[in-house]
Formats: sequence, structure tokens, C-alpha cells
Amino acid sequence: MTRANLIKADIWAKVIWADIGRPDLLADDLMENYGIDLKDLLNVRTFLDHNRIWEEPKHISMDRISQSTGAFAHKGKRVSNNLVEDNLVEHFNKWSPYVRNFGLLMIELHTIPPSVTATNLGKTAATAYDATHGFSDQYIVEISVLHKAAAEVGLYPDNQYFKRFPDSNTATVSINLLKGK
Repeated sequence: MTRANLIKADIWAKVIWADIGRPDLLADDLMENYGIDLKDLLNVRTFLDHNRIWEEPKHISMDRISQSTGAFAHKGKRVSNNLVEDNLVEHFNKWSPYVRNFGLLMIELHTIPPSVTATNLGKTAATAYDATHGFSDQYIVEISVLHKAAAEVGLYPDNQYFKRFPDSNTATVSINLLKGK
């Protein structure tokens, strides 16, 4: 679809297939076919990480007590918030070697606590986002939960570039430049 839209708009671009959950395959493809090291790039993406294909975490943190208020499922079965966070940590861990130097610039969608939504009825799209993403096996977590998961693998938001929309406790979108320290 991306290729078709670019051609239709008369924009030249090289489009390659990749899977958000397999940066190793992207890295191999870039090196083998183009001589480009994924580590030498600023990785940029929009609203993708929450849409990763679910994988049961290989390493389950027995000490994890999720701070997320989200409700999650995979193929109609409830997934605990602890497992969602373990999965997100593993997801970031896969990307960590490739984004440590120049970073991962991401625009991401988030959930917010139900109590915040309830006190802001009609002022946030959180209910719609939670429903549509919940029914389609997507994993939107709060901004703080995303930052905590990234920090567990040594990636931290650069506060100079961090933004949330709206700029309040009802924020359901964030811009982050995650980098290693």
C-alpha cells in the first residue's frame, strides 16, 4: 500500500518489507541488499509499536506489578498487564542494539486511567481508542508504562524532544526520542 501511494503521488522512494517485531530481519536485509547498517540510522515510526504481533514473553518477571490500567487480550483471551509489560520490554530489547546510538523517534498511542477518562467525558478519545485497539489485539499502555519498559533495556526519552498530546493528564499520544545513555 505504501509503495502504491508513493507511486500515485509521484514520489520516488525505495520501499522494503519489514516486521516491527523482527528488527534483526530488517537489519539483515538492509546490510545484505543495500550495505546499510541499521545501527547507523535514526529509526522513525508512527503508531506501530502498540500494533506488534503478540508473542508470549520468553522471560516473565515474577516481581513485576504492572502500573497499567489497560485491559488487554489476544485472540479473545485476556492477557495480564504484567505479561503485556514483559512483552513490551522484550520488544524494546529486540530494537535496543539498533537504536542506542541515534535513537528511536516514535509517535505512539496510549491509554489513560479510567478515572481520568471518567472525569473528562467528551474531552478525550480514550474510550474509543481503548475499545478499537482492545478488540483488534493492540497493546496501548500509558506513557509512563512505555517509558518504564524502555528504561528496563537502557533506552530513555530525551526530554528535549518528548511531547504529549494534549499536554495534560488526558494525553493519549506521545512523541519520544528514545536513546541509550
